[in-house]
Amino acid sequence: MTAAVLEVADLGKSYRSRKGDVPAVRSITFDVKAGEFVSVVGPSGCGKTTLMMCIAGLLPITQGAVSFRGTPLTKPRDGVAVVFQDYSRSLFPWLTVVKNVALPLKDRKVPTAEIRRRVTHALEMVGLGHAADLHPWQLSGGMQQRVAIARGLVVEPEVLIMDEPFASVDAQTRTSLEDLLLRIWAETGTTVLFVTHDIDEAVYLSDRVIVLSQGPSVVVADLPIGLDRPRDQVATKQTSLFGQLRGEVYGQVMASRKRTSLNGEPAAVPR
Repeated sequence: MTAAVLEVADLGKSYRSRKGDVPAVRSITFDVKAGEFVSVVGPSGCGKTTLMMCIAGLLPITQGAVSFRGTPLTKPRDGVAVVFQDYSRSLFPWLTVVKNVALPLKDRKVPTAEIRRRVTHALEMVGLGHAADLHPWQLSGGMQQRVAIARGLVVEPEVLIMDEPFASVDAQTRTSLEDLLLRIWAETGTTVLFVTHDIDEAVYLSDRVIVLSQGPSVVVADLPIGLDRPRDQVATKQTSLFGQLRGEVYGQVMASRKRTSLNGEPAAVPR
């Protein structure tokens, strides 16, 4: 049985306010095995981004623990990379594509020749070798997000955490980026933890889909996605199994909203 590369145990995160601590994430427990593609979905405002920031070591947690390969993950570290939703903020407009992608390696003091090799390879993987000397503002939104993905890949991570990375692009670009990501995932074997509000996207991409409740969130379902691979935007989505799985995930999301409403629990801190 494949070992877990990422373990999240009873993770909780609260923010301080004038009225006291406000919980955003209450008690999250799950693990991700090496090479898996796992998506996280849940109602809007349930704390998905907060959860990812905590798992990546970018936010301190209030309770529980996150482990990477059995070692506590309390700050950003080698082996784990993050791709954010807003590429317009994560890329530096005054730097070329090459220099944007190379930034994480310069921080790690990687030798120049190795930086050149890795950056070239990362840009080839996302189909942007021809755009190396351009600036982000000269690229379309989809191309900019591919630059952001290349910057995540250039550190050759074991785990790639992606926070709604395709939410800011149009529908056609989104589907092409989904297929690009699946191709890269298959080629590299990188473990992917993917946050999305799009249920179709989660089912199409994933091995498993974790459903969070309305905030303060908990895990209400961990659903295996038994769709054959490789997947196709038309053929896969026309199968009865895809429709069944989509309905199951959607039903869990809607049920979590109703349970929260009936229980009268506090809402999460806005994302």
